[in-house]
Amino acid sequence: MAEKLDPKELVPFEELLMANTVTQEAIINLLHDKGLINKEEILEEIKRLKVTGLFLKKTSYTPQL
Repeated sequence: MAEKLDPKELVPFEELLMANTVTQEAIINLLHDKGLINKEEILEEIKRLKVTGLFLKKTSYTPQL
């Protein structure tokens, strides 16, 4: 049987999404600033993930880096 969640511990989806987005942006910025990756490589990897199905295929999302 599933364990009941405490409503006081739940986080709204929008807050979770924003936290994830900010975290990813911080990681990308740090990697870029340290010269470990460039923004073009990031965009190419996102495109590759879309093609391989590891990214939501129905999305029209294109990151603005």
